[in-house]
Amino acid sequence: MGTAASAVLPRVGVFHVKDIAAILVAILLRILVVAPFMLLFWWLRRSARNSRPREEGGTLVFPLNPRMHILIEIVILALLAFTGLVLVEAIRGGEGSYAVLIPLAVLAAILLAEPKPVSTDQEGVHLRRWLRGDRVIAWNDIAWVRRGKNTGATYVKSRGGGRPISFSPLLNGQGRFESEVRKHARGLDLEE
Repeated sequence: MGTAASAVLPRVGVFHVKDIAAILVAILLRILVVAPFMLLFWWLRRSARNSRPREEGGTLVFPLNPRMHILIEIVILALLAFTGLVLVEAIRGGEGSYAVLIPLAVLAAILLAEPKPVSTDQEGVHLRRWLRGDRVIAWNDIAWVRRGKNTGATYVKSRGGGRPISFSPLLNGQGRFESEVRKHARGLDLEE
């Protein structure tokens, strides 16, 4: 009878000590895994904010921060290595190579989602794009300028409609971009 009573773990409120320990371990693991990524992206955004755009004649070019570009290249190389490993294992096992499509789809998503450079000149704001021509909003055609609450990106919307130009916080010189828009598009304030 003494052994059955000792096998029962003590209770704290409605939880067993084992449940509380499992919850604490899960929280600790999340902190150890998530916190370094949070710090990394905080550092990258801070680095981009403090960097300056390139001047090319009368044009200011706001490229992707070089540190973020290096991180994206590392992820792409790791993903390509993983894709190669999956392909080798699929061929060796005599299975179909459909499993390779998953990392290739992730690779395509990364390449399409990578922030593209934004530039400003006497005409207006230009967003370089891969698939279609550059998106241009003339200074006198800007309807509004807003900063995303959750993303930190600056959005510039045209009076003609369409999607706004998005200035990622991972591009160099976001503060300078916003001051250029305020300077050229008179009467507009940055909405938060």
